[in-house]
Amino acid sequence: MPSRYASTSHIFQEEEVLREDYRPDELPEREDELDNLHMALSPAARGVGANNAFLYGKAGQGKTAAAKTELAELEYHAEEESDRLDLTTLYISCESHDLSTSFRAASRIYMELTGNERPTGHSTDAVMDMMFEAMNDVGGTIIIVLDEIDTLGDDDRLLYSLPRARAQNYVGDHVYPSVIGISNDLQWRDNLSSKVKSSLYDDQILFSPYDAIQLKQILRRRAAKAFQDTELIPVDEADVTVEDDTIIDTGEFGSDPGEVVEIDCSGEQYVFRSEVLTSDVIPLISAFAAQDKGDARQAIKYLRKAGEIADANGIEQLDEETVRQAQSQVEKETVTEAMREMTTQAQLALAAITVLEKSGDTPVRTKPVYAIYQNIADEVGADKLVQRRMRDHLMELDMQGIIDARKRAAGSVGGPAWHFELQVAIDIVVEVLNEISRLDGLNLDKINPGKGSKISDY
Repeated sequence: MPSRYASTSHIFQEEEVLREDYRPDELPEREDELDNLHMALSPAARGVGANNAFLYGKAGQGKTAAAKTELAELEYHAEEESDRLDLTTLYISCESHDLSTSFRAASRIYMELTGNERPTGHSTDAVMDMMFEAMNDVGGTIIIVLDEIDTLGDDDRLLYSLPRARAQNYVGDHVYPSVIGISNDLQWRDNLSSKVKSSLYDDQILFSPYDAIQLKQILRRRAAKAFQDTELIPVDEADVTVEDDTIIDTGEFGSDPGEVVEIDCSGEQYVFRSEVLTSDVIPLISAFAAQDKGDARQAIKYLRKAGEIADANGIEQLDEETVRQAQSQVEKETVTEAMREMTTQAQLALAAITVLEKSGDTPVRTKPVYAIYQNIADEVGADKLVQRRMRDHLMELDMQGIIDARKRAAGSVGGPAWHFELQVAIDIVVEVLNEISRLDGLNLDKINPGKGSKISDY
């Protein structure tokens, strides 16, 4: 019996451009941020070492792609154009390698520089000395990208030492080390000690959320490569007549001439046509993602999942229904994975928000969330954190896009205060919470939010 697998797809043409590891050639929506990063790295081309830089913003805003794009250009300059820039670049994902301490991070940098195994049986001081000695052996300009740098938590020993390596004679005069830190956690940056902030981040670059227009531009560029019978054509090369941004003479394309769009900030117009995507697919996905903190990674994931659903089910065109199915599946997969991997304390904080969401008491301030959190901790026999530490877990849930945390006016008494509410569908959260063994036996419907949990009461 033949298998159900096929070497071709009636939907996809080049589906790898929709995968997370794909790096686009250009980032037109991030020109300003790339210019700022270019300025931070430019001193390296002049032989004096790059500035330290900190790229921050919500997830899916192009921070990692921007760093890799700009470093690729600097590497090209070093290899093809410069006779003075001796460049070594390292990209290290702190989260992927569980680099939660300076010891682990310094060990990883040492391994990347030398190709040796992870050092064991040494103190943090000894490993950092080994790291700096490896830098001396390599020499030249060494730029270290620490993605998810907040994984280091409050262990800032490495972050204090690296920027001061030359001044403290940890490395020789022939070595110019610098750090590009990347983080989704805005609170972590604010909590750094002043001594680390002053030296680690010569340049701080904020990546603001993409808006719906930018998301549509990104999706159209990807879709034109990813899908069969989908294209972007400059207006002056298309067989159509355009008036007031509308196609009035369809030429050879009859009733389906496509639409006039912009795909970057240049103002140039293109005709976007697709026999695989209905006209409402990209606007709908963009709207979903714009509501979800402008996450381009999530938007692309929705588009890929919709294509996979259509491909698997023999559907000829992606439409609104396909997109909504994809959005539901992706959201559930994302939340499920994040919730299962988070700590018990984060799960308890999420359960508390869920109880208040079910009772209609959100957005809600920290105090009533903490009261419910304590009740749930008692129910499952878990340790109880102080209110401030529990709120830290709420902020982490916000960074993951599971809840929404915003500062709002607190009324006539006091200044703005944090308010929290679920960001994803409550039925998905409840379903996943019910599957977590640590919370086995917990019935959210029986947790009474109590009186005084309304915003107006706090």
